[in-house]
Amino acid sequence: MSQQANELFENFQELTPSEFFRKNKQMLGFSGKIRSLTIVFHELITNSFDAAEEAGILPEIKIDLKRVDKEHYILTHSDNGPGIPEDYIMQVYCTMFAGSKFRNIQSRGQQGLGCSGCVLLSQMTTGEPARVISCYKDGDELKGVKLKFKMDVKKNKGLLMEREEYQADHTGVCIELQFKDVSYSMAEQGAFEYIRRTMIGNPHAKIIFRDPSGHKYIFKRAADIVPVLPQEVLPHPKGVTADDLIFMAKHTDKRRFKSLLTSSLSRMSNKRIAEIEEITGIDLNKRPKDMKWEEAEAIVNAFGKMKFMAPPTSGLIPIGSEQVEKGMKQILKPEFIAAITRKPVTYRGGVAFIVEAGIAYGGDAGRIVNNQKKSEIMRFANRVPLSFDQGSCAITEALKSVDWKRYGIKDLDNTPLTLFVNIISTQVPYLSTGKQSIAPEPEIVQEVRQATMTLARKLQKHLRAKKAAKEKAMRSKIFEDYVPVIIEESAKLAEVEIPEYKEVLAKVTKRALAELLGEKVEDDEEIEVEEEDLLVEELDEFGHKVDNKHSNINKRDIEQVTLENTPDTDEK
Repeated sequence: MSQQANELFENFQELTPSEFFRKNKQMLGFSGKIRSLTIVFHELITNSFDAAEEAGILPEIKIDLKRVDKEHYILTHSDNGPGIPEDYIMQVYCTMFAGSKFRNIQSRGQQGLGCSGCVLLSQMTTGEPARVISCYKDGDELKGVKLKFKMDVKKNKGLLMEREEYQADHTGVCIELQFKDVSYSMAEQGAFEYIRRTMIGNPHAKIIFRDPSGHKYIFKRAADIVPVLPQEVLPHPKGVTADDLIFMAKHTDKRRFKSLLTSSLSRMSNKRIAEIEEITGIDLNKRPKDMKWEEAEAIVNAFGKMKFMAPPTSGLIPIGSEQVEKGMKQILKPEFIAAITRKPVTYRGGVAFIVEAGIAYGGDAGRIVNNQKKSEIMRFANRVPLSFDQGSCAITEALKSVDWKRYGIKDLDNTPLTLFVNIISTQVPYLSTGKQSIAPEPEIVQEVRQATMTLARKLQKHLRAKKAAKEKAMRSKIFEDYVPVIIEESAKLAEVEIPEYKEVLAKVTKRALAELLGEKVEDDEEIEVEEEDLLVEELDEFGHKVDNKHSNINKRDIEQVTLENTPDTDEK
């Protein structure tokens, strides 16, 4: 029996992260031809944004996508960030789970898989190496290097093939990758739409994109302010587990467990330490490494019974309602727009998050499907568009649960409307490693609903005002059509001259229609007050004549009737 067991384990292997994801690339989001290329754009753009913002630079990205053959492309992506020092280039692009984002901090990427995943996909589909040019500052010296390398999946690191010096004139990184079995599309989930949505959530950026047909798109920045950098925050007691405490205890340099708690958790004071000791009966002066699992569980259970202040939110930096409006105006050019940033709240008792939302109506808002305008939902997490897995996302669930008919929208799907929602948090609860869908935590769903309904009420006021203006214009049209007929017929009946009213009446109607359409009336088209008063006086005078004429006619008719009905007493 023992020999059989040994035979079973002869093929026992240990996979590196690179080997694992080579066999499970769909876990990185690389599933489907359109989706795979969009995810590549997503990973490269977000890394460029993060690098530029950390250096205090307004991001500017240039992307060139060339078609070599059907479903075979060469992608060149360059940015104006601080660059990558030579010693770290292959670590960034060839080592899975390596990076600078493994902290409790608001960040676009949190797994260290993005850039290396793109290189892995390129290598898997074409066998071609990656080419990178990095220009960076080393002290006061500007350096540049050009590398050609592949990923060694067995060792989870880069394999250098060529290296040469590069004459640098500015900082930044340029990477060239080749891909097969991917597809460029203008559809809602394609790479172009990803860039379009990225610009709404990042109005401070500029992207120049040349598509496979050679068409050049320039997405200009709508704001000139580099976002404030978020700060790392300590975990909240309500958001930790027993395993978290054991991990902290094994990797701390503190001599006492209470010192570990006060330095590693937010809202933890000596008063709270005394309260924990009273509830659990555990001496927190003991060494952290002596902490047992049962004691860690007891402490976490005590956290659940205690009242703590809400977690600090200084580390959360939202886009801001003003910036959201600027981004939406730049791309959508709507007739109505509104945005809101909600106050910070928590989910799971101790993870802080902020919801901000925007709504745009008319103009280029919505999306065109079969020559018909439809509504669209733009989902974001920490400024990053979520293009896939929409149906299982908390944002979608919240927006679909709103009764839109209450706000004057009878058919949401067929309305030219764009709904924007961004979730800001140090720990966005993604449903998978692909980071395309947010878990439907009740607190998140509720916050999205509240933000959206606030904006829907503002849209309702706009739609009501628009409807009232339309009715006003219709009344003006009736005035234009029927008043001339009434005036002319009345003049004929009264046997008086028809006044000159057509020119002034046309201007009055023209101005009313212009107000409905939101157009500006030129100065020479505006009606002077004296001219309007003159028309009114003339019509009043005309009406007086008509009234007198009618009075005379009625008087004669009455007299005639009286004479006809008077008894004939005398024969004269």
